[in-house]
Amino acid sequence: MTEKPAVRQALWLEPTHLHFHHGDNIEVKILRGRAMKRDGAGDSALWKGYVMDPGGAEIPAQITPARDGSPPVLVFNCDHEGIYTVQVESEEVANAKLWARVLVPVGHHVHGHGAVLNRGLEIIPENYTEFHPGDTINLTVLDDGVPLAGARLQATYHFYEGTGFAHNLTADEQGKVQFVFDAMGHWLFQVDKATGDHYGIATLVIPGVRR
Repeated sequence: MTEKPAVRQALWLEPTHLHFHHGDNIEVKILRGRAMKRDGAGDSALWKGYVMDPGGAEIPAQITPARDGSPPVLVFNCDHEGIYTVQVESEEVANAKLWARVLVPVGHHVHGHGAVLNRGLEIIPENYTEFHPGDTINLTVLDDGVPLAGARLQATYHFYEGTGFAHNLTADEQGKVQFVFDAMGHWLFQVDKATGDHYGIATLVIPGVRR
């Protein structure tokens, strides 16, 4: 079953730039907190980072610990143009698993869709492009590759001045959700799942929704 999160922290990812080129050394910030409000850095020594290139191959990635108030960073090199899938996973809390994902486009006018990693709870964008307010994104929530019917998602953006999340969403029987962006900024989607005493939280960030 899914549940509405209380005060549990999540991880989320934000690229340091909105545009990268072939051959760039790409850095992705790893942030921890609630509803895109940072709260501590966590123990990056217990995190694992994964990067899938546009062809579906896993490539090396390194997590650099936090320094001087800056968050930890995942670093990788891109050899091809296209969409790179970046994921960080944490099991630093005994009864919890955290997943954080962002798609990083490399090149000009890159379009595509999210990749299924089958590594637990995940939010997959069925369409990915340069989004603007008023555009629609289609998401699918999976748990070990199986659609999570009725999953409850929350969404917010980093300019949101309210408390908690800006939107609450419910997936259909196929785990699908359709959402229309109504503001500029980096957008975060989050889904929580509890099984007994164990819980998982997965996030997806769509960076740089702009006019």
